[in-house]
Amino acid sequence: MMKPSEKEILYPYVLYDKPGFLLGWMLYALFRRAKVDKNTVEGLRQLQQEGTVVYATKYRSHLDYLLYHYSLRRRHLPYPKIAFDLNMSLLLPVNRFFKVLVAQLSYFYRSGKMPSPYQTSFYGKAMQDGTPSLIFLIDPKRFASRFIHAEKNHLQFLLETQRNLDRPIFIVPQLILYETSVEKDYETFTDILFGYRDYPSVLRKILMFAKHRGEPFIGCGQPLDLKAYVQAQPADRPLHAMVAEIQDALIESIDSQKRVILGPIMKSRQQLKEIVLMDPRVSEKIESTATSEKKSLGYARKKAGEYFDEIAADFNITYVHLFDVALKWLWKKTLEGIDVDSSVLGMVKEWARKGPLIFIPSHKSHIDYLLLNYVLHESHMHIPRVAAGKNLAFWPIGYIFRKAGAFFIRRSFRQPRLYVEVFNRYIKALLEEGHPIEVYIEGGRSRNGKLVLPKTGFLSILLQAHAEGFCKDLVFVPTSIVYDRIMEEQSYRKEIEGGEKEQERLKHIIGARRLLKRKYGKVYIRFSPPVSLNEYLQQTSLASQEVPRRFAFHLVKAINDVTLVTPLTLVATAILGAHRRGFLYAELLATLQTLIRFLKTYNIPMAASLSDSNRATQETLSLLLNWKIVEVLEDVDPEEETFYFVEDDKKIELEYYKNNIIHFFIPHALIATSLLAGREAEKKLDTILTDYAFMKGLLKTEFLFDEEEKEEEKVRSLLDYFLEASLISVSEEKNAFKITKMGFDKLPIWASLTKTFMESYWIATKAMGQQKNLALKDDALLKKMSYLGKRFHKLGVVEHVGALSKLNFTNAVAVIKRDFLRRRPHKEQEPLEVLSQLSQRIYELSRYGQ
Repeated sequence: MMKPSEKEILYPYVLYDKPGFLLGWMLYALFRRAKVDKNTVEGLRQLQQEGTVVYATKYRSHLDYLLYHYSLRRRHLPYPKIAFDLNMSLLLPVNRFFKVLVAQLSYFYRSGKMPSPYQTSFYGKAMQDGTPSLIFLIDPKRFASRFIHAEKNHLQFLLETQRNLDRPIFIVPQLILYETSVEKDYETFTDILFGYRDYPSVLRKILMFAKHRGEPFIGCGQPLDLKAYVQAQPADRPLHAMVAEIQDALIESIDSQKRVILGPIMKSRQQLKEIVLMDPRVSEKIESTATSEKKSLGYARKKAGEYFDEIAADFNITYVHLFDVALKWLWKKTLEGIDVDSSVLGMVKEWARKGPLIFIPSHKSHIDYLLLNYVLHESHMHIPRVAAGKNLAFWPIGYIFRKAGAFFIRRSFRQPRLYVEVFNRYIKALLEEGHPIEVYIEGGRSRNGKLVLPKTGFLSILLQAHAEGFCKDLVFVPTSIVYDRIMEEQSYRKEIEGGEKEQERLKHIIGARRLLKRKYGKVYIRFSPPVSLNEYLQQTSLASQEVPRRFAFHLVKAINDVTLVTPLTLVATAILGAHRRGFLYAELLATLQTLIRFLKTYNIPMAASLSDSNRATQETLSLLLNWKIVEVLEDVDPEEETFYFVEDDKKIELEYYKNNIIHFFIPHALIATSLLAGREAEKKLDTILTDYAFMKGLLKTEFLFDEEEKEEEKVRSLLDYFLEASLISVSEEKNAFKITKMGFDKLPIWASLTKTFMESYWIATKAMGQQKNLALKDDALLKKMSYLGKRFHKLGVVEHVGALSKLNFTNAVAVIKRDFLRRRPHKEQEPLEVLSQLSQRIYELSRYGQ
């Protein structure tokens, strides 16, 4: 135990390192479950090394001080040993209590007044020595002393002290939450009896402890460097003005942090309904609907109310807590872990203070929103209102999801105009109140593993709300979710092969219990650095009508950029890229290492486990064997190296995981395809440029390409990688390239990634190139393509079974009809002739090595 100094004996404001047995037992019983924001731990230690840490909390409280002292001390963080002007006499050890009492009486006897820690420089010496302390920003008792007796404000004292110190004083705003229920904008009987939750009474704190099993949360705001602040102020600025500014900033920091965790002060669902339905635009649309449909005004108003009820969430924090318990059990049962980059999540929490957060996650599974909201809730962030498809509104799932914060949206905005107006105003009301929102910009789930090109309908509503002043800024958080294994694997495979998507029903939920019998590996969640809409608009010169589409592509690209390359996705890419017919382990490892070198060159995010490529390959191969995706060819000679292979029907499953990361390789894949295509010994730059532009245009509904890139510069930079890797060499003829011996071995790894899609599009042109098929409707045409593709695959003309994907055919039909038939450069040219030429061009580019 520290020995108290002479000055410390005078004051009852100091708690030593370790409390006595009785107090220690009491603190343990009360606070052992308390949580401290993980994102602030290292920051606090760093601050203590650089200067003096002074915690600032909003209200004066003995219980809060004890919680800070105990919780920070047990985590070996700088904990407040002094609480300014907070008398802790009753919690001091008996011998210490009497020493303080005797010292104070002695001082009073000698000087006729009680000792002041300010005048005796007790607090000043503590700041100089770097003693962590605690101050209170709103303290009625201290205010009375300052107001009547002209005593110093805590912040005023710190400012004056900082002027005489070389080391900075760091003021860290602190927040304690004893419960995480949302706050309402109306009084409750509990508030009247026990005090508001912003400033709860001791009795309310005790009740909250009992209700939440003693799990208070301590959060830290952005520290204020008092030395830097003082140096930045004009020399003649009044001290009281600086004090007021600092106090307002610290209180705002605490309040904004509270909003990040609890969300905005909540209006009831009925209040929101009245705001939406009484809006002038909605009222005008109600009247026009009644007129156009020749119905009564009452009928149109009732219809608007029904639309609101169909759409709106009915948030109840109790359901969120129940979800949290259920999901903990579910993840333990089905997953081997949830991997989250907490450092970027900490950045997201800071940005949440600047405007409503709009989470834009990738959408691969029905459990995306469960996972993301679970992670946010566990990280002490208010969970967003989730835009869910109306197909999930069936009972009881729809009811439960509404209570957990979901609102429901129809698949298309080609709806009655009144529905669209009610929906738009509801979104604006959420933003006006400051609610975070989670929206899936792809529209539906990705069935083939890669991002679906973005839809702009919902995004346009958000941009319109911002333009109309319903929020000062919007902070978008692109989020990537990658699965080791997707739960919907079999249903996706069925849809890709041409089966119809089944409408979600209660029986599917009941039947999903079979999913609990297996493990699905890890889930990797990565957040892109947040994007401020204000900053984006300031930096762009786009026409207003072009902003939604370009901004949507910007957000989806951000998701792609932070998508984590995992061992499973990389092994799937290696197998399908170079070893479709089978492989030895050493061959697979060599291909994997080639891909890792590529990823490192471009600083692409990879799972930490890939640092040991040998172990990662072994573990992933073992996993694929266990899942019966990869099989082993038995050999009578036990000394022979094991030969692995994948049957065609299992390759579709690997295609899904390969497509998770295919976007990292596609630009190079187009160049590799061009280099390998044809029979020329050398490939001229002009030919490569022409091939690149053609394939980029052909596959523009499959992948995100930069519309503003200068193609020649881009192609040269892609060729530079292959030159540095010694896969090609520059020919003696200017602007021509020759494939090296190693290039013939390695370039197919990239080229094969486009081959699946090129073969799909070739099948599409062959089917559409038949006169009898050209007039067919899309559904019938897709069936023809599926039949033709299967026939070609059985004949060996089509190599990749993934080329038989219905999704690829759908995209191919759209592109071919729009860009090659309707916009054909020579109008006199017959469609069948165009299709024949297109088919030949695609065939040549996809037949490399044959």
